[in-house]
Amino acid sequence: MVVWEDVVAHAGRLPEVTVGDHHGMDCLRFRTSILATHPDPATLRIMVAPDQIDEAVAEFAWCTPVLWGQKVSAVAVALADADPGVVRDMLTDAWRRRAPKRLQAGYDGGDLSDR
Repeated sequence: MVVWEDVVAHAGRLPEVTVGDHHGMDCLRFRTSILATHPDPATLRIMVAPDQIDEAVAEFAWCTPVLWGQKVSAVAVALADADPGVVRDMLTDAWRRRAPKRLQAGYDGGDLSDR
């Protein structure tokens, strides 16, 4: 089981990630890019790469694809059933897609990782 507060705590270890609002939902952003949204207490939507969405949906029953129009744009995580380590990895991967290499190097070389 994963709760929003745990997600926010992990996100706080990622450089330049902030908590904010996105159309009435809690969200996590790297600078201006959305990493994840929290539309309701039971769900977290994480903006991972399209191939990671397919892999997560195939591997974990608690993941479903999120469509934006006709494009798959995120993975929806059922928080009650989710594996905390996998959710942390997905959120970190979403951050890596947007963070410049210098920030990634600082994160990888520092003591910020909780793995």
